[in-house]
Amino acid sequence: MTDVLHRELRDGVATLTLNRPGQRNALDRELSEQLLAALVRAAADPAVRCVVITGSGGAFCAGDDLAAVSEFLDGVRTNTPADAVTGDGHYLRICEAIVTCPKPVIAGIDGAAAGAGTEIACAADYRLASDRAKIGSCLVQVGHLGNAVMLPRVVGPARATEMFLTGRLVGAAEAERTGLVHQVVPAERFSAELSGLAARLASGPTKSIGYYKELREAAWGQPVLYGLRLQDIFHVRSHTEIKDASEGPRAFLEGRPPQFAGH
Repeated sequence: MTDVLHRELRDGVATLTLNRPGQRNALDRELSEQLLAALVRAAADPAVRCVVITGSGGAFCAGDDLAAVSEFLDGVRTNTPADAVTGDGHYLRICEAIVTCPKPVIAGIDGAAAGAGTEIACAADYRLASDRAKIGSCLVQVGHLGNAVMLPRVVGPARATEMFLTGRLVGAAEAERTGLVHQVVPAERFSAELSGLAARLASGPTKSIGYYKELREAAWGQPVLYGLRLQDIFHVRSHTEIKDASEGPRAFLEGRPPQFAGH
């Protein structure tokens, strides 16, 4: 195993840094397996209250490694970021792990994101970008398809289709204007802003955030009356299952900042 993924846990924040800068952090089997395993561990670790996914060397993630994909098409599956038996792309499992992680997940986009990298970014709960970030699909340029699930959830099906058809990379300003990212900061302040955001989320009511994410996925696309009933069920559960749900109102009534423990 090589150091293709840097892992750091500090003050409740698990930072996972993709580290294949020569390949713009494209996913091969080793990196994708390590990222998936790290996300699964972070979800289960009570010491982790926020997860950050970012990239090294001026890129977020260029998607699946095309050299590895070419090997796959030639029948060689040793390095492909996909299940050797079923052919399922590892990025699918990575997106699932992000969406179901019971903690806030931040995508820190400093540079380019494309293909599977864009899906991973769109699966995150918050996308912070530097002003040099560029995000797109680019799959049509190699005759492949994708970005039809997570990307449309963020920007809508019409804009996602335009991004796929043109294969263009969206600049940071447009990405912020269209909601593709939540916030853009100057590149020289990116690391500090990313750390500050992660620290704020890590100090929040982690279990409540996890319940929100679970409710969000269960209610997505459902009739509004069903969604409202489901939301009420989760609300009632929170009073008996989340300790921070009582700390918040007490702190408000006592005129002090809440001290959330994350459970």
